[in-house]
Amino acid sequence: MKKSIVTMLLAVSAFISVSAQDNMEAFRHISIGAEAGLHGFGVEIAMPIQKHLVLKAGYNWMPSGDLFNTNLTIDTKELRQVQEDIEKNTSHNFANKFGDESVVNAGIQVGLTNLKAMINWYPFASGRFYIAGGVYYTPNSKQDDAFIKLSGNTTENDWNALKELNQYEKDNVPGAPEREMALKIGNESYAVREIDGKGNMTTEFKMDPLKYYVGMGVGRCIPNRFMGLQLELGAMIYHNSVLKCQDKEVGSITDAASNFGSDAEEILEYVDKYPIYPQLTLRLSFRLF
Repeated sequence: MKKSIVTMLLAVSAFISVSAQDNMEAFRHISIGAEAGLHGFGVEIAMPIQKHLVLKAGYNWMPSGDLFNTNLTIDTKELRQVQEDIEKNTSHNFANKFGDESVVNAGIQVGLTNLKAMINWYPFASGRFYIAGGVYYTPNSKQDDAFIKLSGNTTENDWNALKELNQYEKDNVPGAPEREMALKIGNESYAVREIDGKGNMTTEFKMDPLKYYVGMGVGRCIPNRFMGLQLELGAMIYHNSVLKCQDKEVGSITDAASNFGSDAEEILEYVDKYPIYPQLTLRLSFRLF
């Protein structure tokens, strides 16, 4: 019995000793991690390169789908007046008629796909607090994707009304210009385009493929045991941002924001004024060896 107790105590002592060993020995340990946060989801691999430093590489993506919807309003009073004048002066009656405004119900998507390279610095090699820094880079295949995208269609009635009006003038008014529905931003107009048989309006906020990151957190990149948890707060810093409406660059994001509803307006004004995307990340790490 005494021998069994001694053996058990020795085993526990050995386990504690192994668990307490330094897991920051350079190039001797590797972990993999899965994370979720304000940047979406991600996976990474980590390896210590010095007693206080861990090198990490990974991939992050955001799931697709609309966060919420907002309304874009297009002035159609002039088109309505044209219809009324034609009906007044001819025997033609339009099947679809304009009102004073055409409302485009647009879904707002936030999407970001990045490769990342990071270094975590642990001031205390055996501690859990760290400071992180590194870069994100959007791969070539995803560089056409927007960070923020607003896209929606006109009502079926309004789009059919525009096509019917243009067809009537083409048949009956020689040399008549093709009319369009357009969103007015500042001194520029951005025409609705036909996509899949519907009138579509799309606005995109894009940023440079290269972004910088700084942050801090608690938890071990290389867990002392098999599994560990990290919580990290940081900010992605971007530059060379641009707002495009119907693939045309918009001169003033502030002027444009007022056309997109209160929620979208707040988002666009923020990203224009503060080129920082805050991040809060929860990460689960698994030590391979």
